[in-house]
Amino acid sequence: MSQEELALRSGKPRSTIARWESGARSPSLESLEEVIGAAGLDLTISLGNRDSSLEELVKDQLELTPERRLRQLLPSDEVGPLLRVLAEVAAMESPVILIGSVASALQGAPQRPRGDAVEVVPRDRDGFLQALRDRRASPDDDDERFNEVNRRWRWLLGPGTVVVVDRLAGASDYRDLRRSAVSVRVEDHELSVAAPRDLLRLAEASPDEGERVYLPGLRALLELSSKSARI
Repeated sequence: MSQEELALRSGKPRSTIARWESGARSPSLESLEEVIGAAGLDLTISLGNRDSSLEELVKDQLELTPERRLRQLLPSDEVGPLLRVLAEVAAMESPVILIGSVASALQGAPQRPRGDAVEVVPRDRDGFLQALRDRRASPDDDDERFNEVNRRWRWLLGPGTVVVVDRLAGASDYRDLRRSAVSVRVEDHELSVAAPRDLLRLAEASPDEGERVYLPGLRALLELSSKSARI
């Protein structure tokens, strides 16, 4: 649903909804219920015992460099291939933004990423696919490329896999993610990575249930970042 359609259904200004989505402002519980109701959904809230262990794990990860964060979370035989794929992606002239569990781990999320693939959102999908061909990457014939939402193009690149994602659930496109993206240095390479708040909304909206495993770690990372910003 577009911001315009949600604004029309809920009676809220589109500019207000845009500020909520960007994280610039937070809605009241009453406003949130109204907007969720306008989308044909119900808001369900439950209580549970607080787990402070994730926050401690995030603190430990934030003391490390991005490369060492990966080495802390992944088996040694997975780290080398993943770093080589990241280096290949960083060397391409066609800009991309990293998303998914690897992007989360690079910024300090404490849960083990899916080390078999690097997920990216390109500025120019066709241009990036051509860049992959130029590097002799081979496409993996996967039906996910026909998805209406979260369309994914898997390419085998050297020792690993690059997953090119478009038609995102939870975000509009590269430009949407680019506004808040952060630069992360891995070894000698600079990578543009989606901000934790954006990674959280992508995981929440993803049709892949496996993405929800990473929600607690991302929330802990955001909470700790918010506390640091207030100090």
